[in-house]
Amino acid sequence: MAGLLRPREPEASIPDRLTVLADVAEIVSRSHDLRETLGNVVDLVAKRLDADVCSVYLTDPDLRHLTLWATRGLSAEAVGKVRLSFTEGLVGLAAREKRPVATRRAREHPEYRYFPETGEERFESLMAAPLIVREAPIGVLVVQTKEERDFDSSDIELLQTCAQLIAPVVMNARLLDLVTRSDDQKARTLADLALSGLSLQGERPRRIDLQGIPTSPGIAIGPVYRLEDPLDLALVEYAPNPDPTGEAADLERALAAARRELDDVREDVGERFGPEFAAVFNTHIQILEDHGFVTRLERAVAQSANARDALREVLAAYRETFERIEDPYFRERALDLEDVVRRVMGNLLGVRHRNVPLSDGAVVVTEHILPAHFALLETEKIAALVSEHGGATSHGALFARSLEIPAVTGVSGILEAARPGEIAIVDGASGRVHLSPDPGLRSEYERAQHRYEVAVEHLDALKGRPAETRDGHRVHLTGNVGLLNDLRLIERHGAEGIGLFRTELLALAHRGFPEEEEQERLYDRVARRLAPRPVTIRTLDLGGDKALPLADAVVEENPQLGWRSIRLMLSHETAFRAQLRAILRASASGNVRCLLPLVSNVEEVRSVHAILAEERAELARQAIAHDPEMPVGVMIEVPSAALIADALARECDFFSIGTNDLTQYTLAVDRGNERVARLYEPLHPAVLQLIDRSVRAAGTRGIPVSVCGEMASNPLAVPLLVGLGLSELSGSPSAVPVMKEIVRALDRGEAAEDVRRALRASTASEIRAIAAARLRRSGLLEHPEIGSWLRSVVEAADRSG
Repeated sequence: MAGLLRPREPEASIPDRLTVLADVAEIVSRSHDLRETLGNVVDLVAKRLDADVCSVYLTDPDLRHLTLWATRGLSAEAVGKVRLSFTEGLVGLAAREKRPVATRRAREHPEYRYFPETGEERFESLMAAPLIVREAPIGVLVVQTKEERDFDSSDIELLQTCAQLIAPVVMNARLLDLVTRSDDQKARTLADLALSGLSLQGERPRRIDLQGIPTSPGIAIGPVYRLEDPLDLALVEYAPNPDPTGEAADLERALAAARRELDDVREDVGERFGPEFAAVFNTHIQILEDHGFVTRLERAVAQSANARDALREVLAAYRETFERIEDPYFRERALDLEDVVRRVMGNLLGVRHRNVPLSDGAVVVTEHILPAHFALLETEKIAALVSEHGGATSHGALFARSLEIPAVTGVSGILEAARPGEIAIVDGASGRVHLSPDPGLRSEYERAQHRYEVAVEHLDALKGRPAETRDGHRVHLTGNVGLLNDLRLIERHGAEGIGLFRTELLALAHRGFPEEEEQERLYDRVARRLAPRPVTIRTLDLGGDKALPLADAVVEENPQLGWRSIRLMLSHETAFRAQLRAILRASASGNVRCLLPLVSNVEEVRSVHAILAEERAELARQAIAHDPEMPVGVMIEVPSAALIADALARECDFFSIGTNDLTQYTLAVDRGNERVARLYEPLHPAVLQLIDRSVRAAGTRGIPVSVCGEMASNPLAVPLLVGLGLSELSGSPSAVPVMKEIVRALDRGEAAEDVRRALRASTASEIRAIAAARLRRSGLLEHPEIGSWLRSVVEAADRSG
C-alpha cells in the first residue's frame, strides 16, 4: 500500500510477549465474571500492544451475530449495542474465515464496515483474531490504532495467542449464563455447535435466486465483492477552514486536484484498454471545466463558508433538475456529476481514489456498471459484474462484453441480498444470479462452466474451417464490435470480418459529434487491420437510450419512437456528411460497407444516397482515395421496414436484420425495462415471419442479407436462420466457434423444412421445440465438446418459456 510506514519501536522497547501472555493467563484464571474478565483483558492488551483500542466481540446466543462486549478506546455506549453478522466488516471476516486479519488502512479494505456509534472513524489500522473452540469461532479480539501501523507476524501471533487463552473462558461462561437463565435450548445448541466443529456463519444457509437482464455471456462462480461509494456525502464529517477565503481556496485546489486525477485516469485507461474507453472520462473533465458548475460552487461556498455544504447544495440542485427529466442522457449525466463531486470531496478530505484490491475471481456487485469501475478495478481479477440497475446497452455493459467479463444488469434486490464474501453464480447468457447456491446447483454450474471452456478452447483450435452446412450452403460468420479492443476478439475466435461496427461510442464519449478526421482515423485503422475481410460500419445510431446533449434536443415522452438514429442524422446534415466522408475515405481499403440504422421508409434511403453522391464527387475532385462502389445497406429493425422490404431492396446493396430492435418494436417490449424484459422473445412467431419476409425480398432482388443481433449467436436460433437462407450471421465474436460448429452439423434442406413448420407455429415455445429437435437430430446435443452445454441452453429456454 502507498503511504508512509509507521516506524517500528527499538527492539528494547518491544513488550515482553511472554509477560503479556502470562498476565492474560492470570486474568483468565481468576475469572468469575465474564464482563469483568473481558474488560481487564482489553485494558491489558491495549496497553501492552501500544494500541489505542482493544475490543472483544462475542457470538450471540442466536448464533447469527457478533456483539461488542468489551472495549477500551471505543465509545462505552456502543457496548451491547453494536451488532454485526458474520458477513459484515473486518471483524466478521476474521470470524467467518477463522483466521487473523491485519490491515494498515482499515477503511480502504473491501470488507470494511463503519459503525458510527463506536466513534472508530479516528482509527486507521486494525488487527483482529478469532476466538476458536473446537474449530468454531465464538468471538473476535480486536486492536486498532490512530496512526497507520504495519502489524508484523509477531504482533499477529501474540494477539492470536491471547484470543486462544480467553476462548475457553468465554465458552464456559456463556454456557453457564444460558443454563442459569434456564435457556437450555440455546445452551445445548451453542454447545453442540462448538463440539461439532462447525463454524458460525451468521445466518442459516440460504439460497437466493434472482433474475436480471443478460448483458455479457459466460458463467462465473466466486465470492461477492460489494462495490459501494467510497464517500457518502450525506454522512461524511468535515471541518472547514476557519477563514472563508481559505475555504474557497481549498475548494479551488480540490477541483484542480480532481482534474489532474481524471487526466491520469484517462491516460491509464487509454493505455490499458484503448482510446474509446479513455474518451468516456472526457465527460467528467468537462463537468469540472463547465463554467456554470464552477460558478455555482463558488457562489455556494461564498455563502456557506463550507466546501462540503457547497458541493452538497450544487449536487442536490442538479439532481433535482435531472430527476424531472426522463431522458436517459440526463440520468447518466447525473451519475457522472455525482462521481465528480465525490472525487472533489475526496481531495478536500485527503482521500484519494485508489485501485480496489480484489481477490481473484470476485463477483463484483454494484448499483450501476460504470466506466469508472474499469479504471479502479483489476479487471483480470473480476469473474463477473452484477448491477441492481441499468441495461445491456450502457457504456459499462459494452466494456464488459469487450473484455469478455460475464455480466447481468437490472437485478432487482441484489444490493439488499448480496453479502460480502458469499458465493455467487452468475449466468450472463440467461441473466440468472444465484446467491449462496446449494452444493448441487454449484456443481451443476461448475460442470457447465468447465464444459463450455473446454468446448470453446477446442473449437477455437479449429477456427480455420469454413462455416458450411453438410449440403454445401456457405454461411459467413462475423462479429459485432464497437471498440478497437474488440478486434482482438475477432482474431482470437476466427470471425470472418465485422458484421456491425458501432460508431456511436466515440460520439457518446465526446458528448457530441466527433470530427471527421478523428472518425476517419478510427475507421481506417479498423478496415486496414481486418482487410481483406469485410467491415460493415453503421452510421451513428444515436437518440433514445444513447442521447447527446444537442442544442436542439427536446424531452420526448417516448424517445425510442422519436428523434433518433437515421432521423436525427438527416436533421444534422453537417455532422452526417462528416461521418459519411470519413466512412468513404476509410473505404479506400476496399473492404468497407456502410449500414443505415432504423430505416422506416424509402425516402430516408434516397436522401442518404443523394448526400453520398455529392460527397463522392467532392472526394474525387480533391483526388482523395475512396471506393466509389462502396456498398450501402439498410438495417431491417422496425416492422415497417420488413413490410416494405421489397421496395427497400431496390434502393440498397444489402440488408442487415437487427433482431434486437426488431423484436422490441414488434412485441412492444423494452428489454432494458426490468419489469417486462421477460417478454422479450426473438423466437416469437411475429418476429420470425418478419425476418422471413425480409429474406425473401432480398432474394428476389439478388442482394445478400445478414442477421446482426444477438439472435445470430443464439444456439436455438441458428438452425432456423440457416433454414431461412441467411448468408451471414453476425453476433458476439466469442460465440463464432460454437455458431460454426452448429452450422457445420446442419443440412440446409432439413433446416428449411423446419422453418416452414415454424412459420405456421402459434407460440415461441413451439418454435423453440422445433429448433431443439433439429439440434438433437443433427447430433449436436450429443456433441463431444458442446453437447452438454447445448443441452443446458435448451433446458434453460424451456424453463423460461
